[in-house]
Amino acid sequence: MSRVETKMRNVISAAAFCVVAVSMEAKAIELGMPLDCVMGQTCMVQNYVDADPEEGAKDFECGPLAYNNHQGTDFRLLNRSEISKGYAALATAAGRVVSTIDNQPDHHFRDAQDDPFGCGNGVMIDHGGGWVSQYCHLAQGSLKVSRTQTVERGQPLGYVGSSGGTDFPHLHYAIRRFGAVINPYTGVSPTGCDAATAKPLWDPALKLEYTPSVVFGFGVSGVFPSLEIVKNDHELLTAPEGATDPFYIWLHVLGIKEGDSVRMIAFDPAGKPFASELFKPGEDKTIYLANIGVAPEDLGTTEWPEGEYTARIMIYDRGKEIMSEELTFTLPQAKT
Repeated sequence: MSRVETKMRNVISAAAFCVVAVSMEAKAIELGMPLDCVMGQTCMVQNYVDADPEEGAKDFECGPLAYNNHQGTDFRLLNRSEISKGYAALATAAGRVVSTIDNQPDHHFRDAQDDPFGCGNGVMIDHGGGWVSQYCHLAQGSLKVSRTQTVERGQPLGYVGSSGGTDFPHLHYAIRRFGAVINPYTGVSPTGCDAATAKPLWDPALKLEYTPSVVFGFGVSGVFPSLEIVKNDHELLTAPEGATDPFYIWLHVLGIKEGDSVRMIAFDPAGKPFASELFKPGEDKTIYLANIGVAPEDLGTTEWPEGEYTARIMIYDRGKEIMSEELTFTLPQAKT
């Protein structure tokens, strides 16, 4: 890597800017969506700007969706297989491209990275008035813009990949003013999760709001829901089929806090619960995975009675239910 290339990489690095612990009210900019996805369906926020200027991490609502010195917002895809569908990073406001990197390899979330905060392939845009936006972890060779080019809001910049220091599929988006990190959800620099806020920078029509807990995946599978499968491709968790085989209720959730708990229940075709388990994580977790295995023996039989079964998950905040979802599936009668 040449000295010039190294310098460019450092400039666009997600760690190249220090958090300025001053309150800076955002003015004269309104941001569009940074990723061409549907919030709550094909993408969600996994990490917000770290609101704690000291050691440790809290998001701006004092929740667990941040990590120490995280200076942007991570818009993540459902799982790694989604990358192949091509999700484009979008310019959040009109401006001029001031820096690009497009030659960093996609490491496919496997190889260790020397710089865990590295942006990888990315774009920086100067919007005027001191505002600069940054887009990281794009796919190698996918950039659609070049340095000095003028772009409009909503213009595609490149596609989400696996370059830089990342272990899950996402776009790292950051907005700064005169070099200071600004949280687009509060309109101010991070000075604490209980600090005063200003007006959010997002276009109100986007309805981008803080979500403390999100069910990222929930299903019933005949395949054991290992961590690797859940991270890679939910479609590999195929539906249960056998009349005697066990099935697994699995849950992939973002944002579990200390004091939260999760219950999973299986109901037979008559609507009677026959398997139930309560999970208590005991600490803040950005990502939480859980599952229970259910066999015919739990129903007091050796074969599944034919009919429609129900799986239900419930999430509690200190004993109060805050979220509930369920789904139904059919198990066949044993072949004779």
